[in-house]
Amino acid sequence: IYRNKMDPKIAKAHKPEPVEFEYTTRDAIIYALGVGCKAKEDVRYVYEGAEGFMPLPTYIVAPGLLANQILSWPGIEFDLTRILHGEQYIELYAPLPAETKLRSETRVVDLLDKGSGALIMSEVTTYDAYSGKKLAMQQFGTFQVGSGNFGGDRTSSHERKGADIPKRQADTILSDPTSVDQAALYRMGSGDLNPLHIDPEFATLGGFKTPILHGLCSLGFATRHVLKAFANNDAALFKAVKVRFSSPVLPGQTLETHMWDEGDRVVFETKVKETGKTVVSNGYVLLHGKKGRGQAKL
Repeated sequence: IYRNKMDPKIAKAHKPEPVEFEYTTRDAIIYALGVGCKAKEDVRYVYEGAEGFMPLPTYIVAPGLLANQILSWPGIEFDLTRILHGEQYIELYAPLPAETKLRSETRVVDLLDKGSGALIMSEVTTYDAYSGKKLAMQQFGTFQVGSGNFGGDRTSSHERKGADIPKRQADTILSDPTSVDQAALYRMGSGDLNPLHIDPEFATLGGFKTPILHGLCSLGFATRHVLKAFANNDAALFKAVKVRFSSPVLPGQTLETHMWDEGDRVVFETKVKETGKTVVSNGYVLLHGKKGRGQAKL
């Protein structure tokens, strides 16, 4: 009944082997530098000898990306040249250890028919391989242009909705310039080696004039801005983040995050300062200890 070789039932039934990922403080530091951490302001993320050293919470995208290999997934006809990273949700159940071995399990929880394309919703659940403790869950929303109209559902109960941006002026705005070499550094720290972010010829094939910054790099910058503005730059207070990637960023542009205090959560969007274009939209961060208006939300 499904066309384009997209079959949600087969895709959801597939259970690949868990993927292991080992990291050291050095790996976590290279990632932190890749999302703009600075030695003076962010020493606990870039110096292994610092008091309270810890990896940034968004470093979990590195093992997540490694585990989220849907290239040859049954029920999905995959085409790397037509893939866009549409949305991302990350939830941490405990701060990431300074160094450890992780085990991640991946499932395709839904395959949606959006007409103009297919939305592949995959979830990666990550455990500490030594203690067995569940550390994180993240949901990747991968959009494949031109693979829609296969007769699938348009919506899913698994979908994590983004936030509506308030109409009032932002409560706080923070900005950071990215370096022209940001994508080159980020790909080393994150393990996302997609040539779209470094190879001019490959970028042209993807329809871009020049290599673009990883969406998950912009997510790292934006999450840091929220932690700085609302959590005293303490990554241990991070609980969850949800974003939609709405427009590409070029290395060297300035990322400006507009934040709204919405009681139990911080709502945000990130723009390129030079153009005013929104690049990360409908975002929110949940922080431990941040209470809603009149009641605490778990």
